[in-house]
Amino acid sequence: MTLEQERRATVVRYLEALQAGDYAALLEVLVPEALTRWPQSSELITGAMSCVRVYQNYPGGPPPYQVRRISGSGDLWVMELVADYGPERWYTVSIIEFEGGRIARLTDYFGPTVPAPEWRREWVSLEAPAA
Repeated sequence: MTLEQERRATVVRYLEALQAGDYAALLEVLVPEALTRWPQSSELITGAMSCVRVYQNYPGGPPPYQVRRISGSGDLWVMELVADYGPERWYTVSIIEFEGGRIARLTDYFGPTVPAPEWRREWVSLEAPAA
């Protein structure tokens, strides 16, 4: 397996562990001092164990995610997701940085679906919303 394949597999394993509540697997893919940044809420989660504690205590558990795309090379990877919060879909981008074979930093951007403004309709087309 190439380094690129290994890194992609680690990104997938991270998300699968998060969705399954497999916190032991999260600790395996994250370096112990991993940092997670959530710029919208100005939060910084310091350390893999803090990351696990946030997800263990997430009200109702983390939402189901649909992977739209995983891309990257070397130490920098990007995962595009759609989070299902019941009646709302949120679009999420995770910027993932590696140290060796493990994830060292994640920066997550997220936001709800918003209607397209009328003023630019003549220049754009609309995509079908995520399923």
